[in-house]
Amino acid sequence: MIGVTCLNRTILSIVSFFIRSGEKRALFFKKKKVFYHIGENVMIQSWKVPLCAELISIGNNVRIASNVTFCTHDVIHKMLNNLDSSNRYKEMMGCIELGDNIFIGANSVILYNVKIGSNIIIASGSVVSKDLEDGFVYAGVPAKKIGTFKEFCEKRRKYSEKLNDKNISKVEFEKCLWEIFENSRK
Repeated sequence: MIGVTCLNRTILSIVSFFIRSGEKRALFFKKKKVFYHIGENVMIQSWKVPLCAELISIGNNVRIASNVTFCTHDVIHKMLNNLDSSNRYKEMMGCIELGDNIFIGANSVILYNVKIGSNIIIASGSVVSKDLEDGFVYAGVPAKKIGTFKEFCEKRRKYSEKLNDKNISKVEFEKCLWEIFENSRK
């Protein structure tokens, strides 16, 4: 078996639970060499250390939201070996590579042998089962292209301009959000 032992993974997960900042948690994982690679400016919201984390490479400026699951292996071999008691089936394992400038939404699942390019947004609840091309927004099960990264950035810039006044009160801010919400439905 490769990588971090079950006990060490459990201890690392417990320690990381008490690190409230996703940025500090990523630095902790980097310092402890939990993953194959962690770049600069990374945020990892989940405090659980994935199995075989050493098979996961994370680029620069990557944001990983809560409850993202990285599956570096499966256990189908156990079921297959029980069919005929042959023990001829081996565990399927693979690497996961994340490029630069990526956001992975909450409750997404990233399967093994997947390379996620750069400048990518993955919507919450998506399942990534194949390589993702640079410069797009992906969503769904399985994850599919739903737009470009550039278009998303432009929409977010316009939204941010509407909320740019730093002197706005909480009530005015909430009113502004309701106006944006209602106007988007006209």
